[in-house]
Amino acid sequence: MQRKKMTLRFDLDRPEDRQAWEYLQGLNPASMNKAVLSIINQAELTSRIQEIVQNTIREELATLKQLPVQPVQTEPEGDDGTDDAIMGFLDNFM
Repeated sequence: MQRKKMTLRFDLDRPEDRQAWEYLQGLNPASMNKAVLSIINQAELTSRIQEIVQNTIREELATLKQLPVQPVQTEPEGDDGTDDAIMGFLDNFM
């Protein structure tokens, strides 16, 4: 079995480093290596998923920009007598 060793240093004046240090100190020493490996692998997976989602959104937005835009047709605001008919009907109640 091939093993690699890595040394990690924490600058406890930096909040991120201090938070990581405090988290690791709360772990069982026997499970610390497993926890660190799990955190690294999860961070890498999250990064890859984020990249896939961002690329998909970019591609879809680029496709939308290529679609022709159809102007919205509005109805003419001419007087067709409907307003007068409605007002006349409402006057019957007064």
